[in-house]
Amino acid sequence: MLIIACSSWNATSERAASNINNILFGISTNLLGIIVTVSFVQYFIDKQNEKQAQQEEATLIKRYDRFMEVLIKRYLMYFYCVTTPMDKRQDENPLELKNDFNFEDMCDLYEQSLYTCEGIFEPSIVLFYKAEEKLRNYIIDMVEKIDFKYNEELLQILMCFVESSIEHDMRGAILGNINTQSGGEKLTKTISKYIKDSSHQWVEKGKRGELSANLMLPYVQLYQVLKIEIDLLIQYNQYLRELK
Repeated sequence: MLIIACSSWNATSERAASNINNILFGISTNLLGIIVTVSFVQYFIDKQNEKQAQQEEATLIKRYDRFMEVLIKRYLMYFYCVTTPMDKRQDENPLELKNDFNFEDMCDLYEQSLYTCEGIFEPSIVLFYKAEEKLRNYIIDMVEKIDFKYNEELLQILMCFVESSIEHDMRGAILGNINTQSGGEKLTKTISKYIKDSSHQWVEKGKRGELSANLMLPYVQLYQVLKIEIDLLIQYNQYLRELK
């Protein structure tokens, strides 16, 4: 309409052309005003809807986190048992998220946990794997049920936990050694001695690829995945604190 209004009107009188131009200018400017107004209104409506969707996603994440906290505490109980020698288990808080343990600290992973809430004589590593599997399955369910459209960083943390847990899973070999005998004694006793002896430098050998068919490879893998998982749980806790 603006283009037509700005055109010459050779076939009409000057007065008629002026009237037509005024009408076209009036209609076009009114339409532009309506378009701008509707655009701004729609923009604010979209922003409000996005804010509401973001709040709803955060509420859903926090609802999942209530049970997630329980599973993480359970995980940490047995993580502590696996990564702490028996003679040091009373010195620290078992529910603290700490990643400063060494490979040698896993020497008593086959010893009992001493928690009465589970089988008191079950090896710590058995109870840890049960807790870790429950946590992993819950995270998988969480990832499937929430879009994480506004919390992509949290999604990556959770996905990395699941991927690391599956990729480095050596529980078949580690649990299979519990009832195995070697040289007249339980194989777990030999493994515990190997882990405790830092002179072997198992982790360094693993990094150099020197343990491809070695008995200690699963335990080096376990050490590595424990480091990864505890770091990811620290990141998860930090993210949820900021979200809340």
